[in-house]
Amino acid sequence: MKTTIRHLFAAGCAAALVGAGPVAAAEQLTFAVGFPSGSTVVQSLETFVEKAKEYGGPEIKLFPLSLLDLKQTGPGLRDHIVDMGYVIMPYHPAEYANSNLGADLNMLATVGERIEAPGFAMTGALTEYIMLDCPECVAEFARQQQIYLGGISTHDYALLCTTPIREVADLQGKKMRVAADNWGRWAEAMGATRVSISANETYEALSQGVVDCTVVHAADLLDLQLMDVTKYITLGVPGGLFAGVGAANINIDTWRGLSAEARAALLKAAAYNSADLSNNYYLRPMEALEQARANGIEIIEAGPELTEATEAFVAEDTAVIAELFTDNYGVENAGEKVATIRALVEKWKGLTRDVRDVETLAQIYEEEIFSKIDPATYGME
Repeated sequence: MKTTIRHLFAAGCAAALVGAGPVAAAEQLTFAVGFPSGSTVVQSLETFVEKAKEYGGPEIKLFPLSLLDLKQTGPGLRDHIVDMGYVIMPYHPAEYANSNLGADLNMLATVGERIEAPGFAMTGALTEYIMLDCPECVAEFARQQQIYLGGISTHDYALLCTTPIREVADLQGKKMRVAADNWGRWAEAMGATRVSISANETYEALSQGVVDCTVVHAADLLDLQLMDVTKYITLGVPGGLFAGVGAANINIDTWRGLSAEARAALLKAAAYNSADLSNNYYLRPMEALEQARANGIEIIEAGPELTEATEAFVAEDTAVIAELFTDNYGVENAGEKVATIRALVEKWKGLTRDVRDVETLAQIYEEEIFSKIDPATYGME
């Protein structure tokens, strides 16, 4: 019943906008985000709304966790229930196959040269890849009646455990809760067993010994209250991060109904949005780790043997990912695309290595990516 009411309300909003024509749509756009008010994502999107207006773009009204949930947002944009939305691409693996290929290569950001904020690099690399280097990605979004306006990345993933993990031997036989296949393959390569349970079940699973560790970013110590059941945190492995997000996707008809000036303003605001969200996902784990130390949780840096084993795994797993996307989703030239993304990750590590503030990061994203998008032609054909 709740979903039905939500859809009816959303459809009514959309009908009002569409019925009013392009001018009304340009005056105020609807934006669905499947996170609650006060969450990290919604706080950043509130800033995006302000920036869009500041830069001369349309007014935008956010609907946190009301019109559409995270899984419904992509289809909701396609059907023009809303004008804009926060799209989690891995929920729809076939629809966004080429973009998800890049997102699945997230562990490249945390091997080789290790920088303090790898999410900054992965955001830049994947956003540049999708918007500038991957016409197949742009076409995928167009088939879903969407225009992609940049992504975001979390901070790197760590091990939150009830037992200390320092080297490969410590992982033998351990039960690891994982959220994605790449971390599951890593766990198995290290001699552990992958366990697939929802994030909301993790607290109970750790407290009752159903799993020994969960693979997450450290912010979940606070966001999922895992601080209460975590005794040890191992940093440096498995690494990787979550990057499969269209942070401000817009319905294609809405985009085309805007003036070139309004589209330019949204692109500029989107650059800031990618920076602000990625920075918040960097700061939140730092806050969580500080509290963990204060609470007496032992924080361990992965030893060289475990780090080297992880590096070797990632080197082999990139070929596995290419093969999976070729076989399962028909992605063409997957090996070449992996090479392109790998080079972009290294480029963006260099660009963001010393960046620690939103303004600088947003400027780099704008200069390197968004300023190269022509608002008069992007998404208009």
